[in-house]
Amino acid sequence: MNFKRAMKILVVAISIFSLSAPLLAQADSKPIEQFYDLGPTVKNVGGYSGVLVDDTDMITNQLSNMVGFYFDQANGDWKQKEAFVCRSYSDPKCSEAQNVWYNAVLDYCKSASDTNCIAGVSAVVNGKAIVGKFQSNYPTSSEYTYKGDPSKNIPDGNLPAVFTFDGLKHDGGDQFMVYSRYFHPGNGYGGGNPSLAPYEFVAQIIAISIDKNSRYEGFFVRAQKADVLGKAAWWSGANNGCVSPGIKGECPIAWPLPKEVRFKLDIRTSVPLNSFMHGRLSDPVINIVNEDVNRQLFTVEAGPVNVPILYTWVKNSDMPKALYDYLYAMKDWGGTYIYSDGNGNSRDNVQLRIPFETYNETRFREYLWWLEVAKDKSIGNKTMWVARTLSQSEIETSGTKRCLADTKSLTGIVTTNANMYISAPPTFNEVTKTLDYKVASPHEDPTGKLNVGSYNLVLSSEAARCLYNFTKAPVSATVSIVSADGNSQVATTSVSEKNGWLYLSANGFTYSAPLVRVKLTQEAENVVGTPTPTASPSPATTPSVVASPLATPSASPTPTMTPKPRASSQAATGKKVTITCVKGKTTKKVTAVSPKCPIGFKKK
Repeated sequence: MNFKRAMKILVVAISIFSLSAPLLAQADSKPIEQFYDLGPTVKNVGGYSGVLVDDTDMITNQLSNMVGFYFDQANGDWKQKEAFVCRSYSDPKCSEAQNVWYNAVLDYCKSASDTNCIAGVSAVVNGKAIVGKFQSNYPTSSEYTYKGDPSKNIPDGNLPAVFTFDGLKHDGGDQFMVYSRYFHPGNGYGGGNPSLAPYEFVAQIIAISIDKNSRYEGFFVRAQKADVLGKAAWWSGANNGCVSPGIKGECPIAWPLPKEVRFKLDIRTSVPLNSFMHGRLSDPVINIVNEDVNRQLFTVEAGPVNVPILYTWVKNSDMPKALYDYLYAMKDWGGTYIYSDGNGNSRDNVQLRIPFETYNETRFREYLWWLEVAKDKSIGNKTMWVARTLSQSEIETSGTKRCLADTKSLTGIVTTNANMYISAPPTFNEVTKTLDYKVASPHEDPTGKLNVGSYNLVLSSEAARCLYNFTKAPVSATVSIVSADGNSQVATTSVSEKNGWLYLSANGFTYSAPLVRVKLTQEAENVVGTPTPTASPSPATTPSVVASPLATPSASPTPTMTPKPRASSQAATGKKVTITCVKGKTTKKVTAVSPKCPIGFKKK
């Protein structure tokens, strides 16, 4: 059986397919935003695996849909038995299902009483906000939209919204799609009655145009009894360069987002968007207001970032041994099936592109093996504007659940242009007294130019002290960048604590897999004073969060992060000193109230 580029899956692998192979290769003149995978150069032979590490490719590949899953248990494992498409959760095929998969795309709010919708979007150009004008949904209709159930925290599934901004254009026209969604993966089951509340929230802004071509297919879901691969549902996804599914013969294609433009997005939601966030944003400002006990207004303003994209294919027998052993040890797996010979259900029978959509230690280790396959080169840099919550599995597997699973307030945000990173705050190393933030991207772009990285973390002081077992005494820190070979890099770094928030920023480093290493120290609790930042924070690169008062009382007051962090009072009034640091033939000057040389450098 011949499978085309289909859809992608989350955590527990689920396969998707389409009936015909892509007809046209992409032209080199097209922007990377329109890149699509044609599979390996070797056709119609099983035993090949590939990756396209592009989280935006995974976000917008489905329209709204709801599928009820039923399972059988065999040898202690739950296996998919049958699945059904539902237009409402009240349909017994979903309300009585053992688990429910849904992708709930948000529509534009048509009135102030609407909820779980886009309340507004603006483009900010030179500090001036241009209010977005809603044009239409795209597509205008779908047979898979559905009615949710507020009592189960299941939002309605609607259609993506398209906006224009007066005077603002991109390379392909003037339309911008806001694709915001709640997602719940129901294709796996572990017994009992799983929660059906959203697993994660994601918002993306995309520059688009509508392209017409007979090769484009409309979106479909095929629910059935489990097939020979053990899958009871298949999704067609966004194919042939479409950024999101369209209709037969047309679809939206993406373009680079305009430079020097920030976007502000307002989401009205009945599902609290709290806890921890991460994404592809430059200098974000986030605000959460509880409009009443049942509804929030979530606002994020930020610029886009350029993310290096990893893409490669390899014959399985030619993989690095560690990658081969890791993949072949999996009991359940799936992804985008480019080809299947129909003679079995092993990796040797298919050409499979493996999805990357979780940002944990396991996937990070796998990513490094794929970097080796790709010879540490990207296929280009893609503009992205993405904000997302940390999924429940990411919180649980990161070991931070005790401190971050707070549904009453926002605890922090990580933003980076790294192709792969650990989305949750790292575990504190008690031995070295450091936080090692892992980021990775191809070292070079297609022309051989070095890819340059950025990483920013804002974490509530309360959450930081919980994570790292600190007292309430002031915290000081230094930031350094350590390359994969153990050598230190020179980069722009800053650390500060202000108004109940800890800011950490590192920019200008190179990939492929450096550590952003933060050395934390703390005064004795009985010492009165304020922490001394090692460098003044950079307002242009440090995220900001504003947490509004909660509708329900909290055990401690919610801190407020000012939009543009400033140096502490000690830094403002103390005398700054400049020192010279050397490492071999490299010289670096550091200016601060209490300057320190980066790791690997010595004071001259």
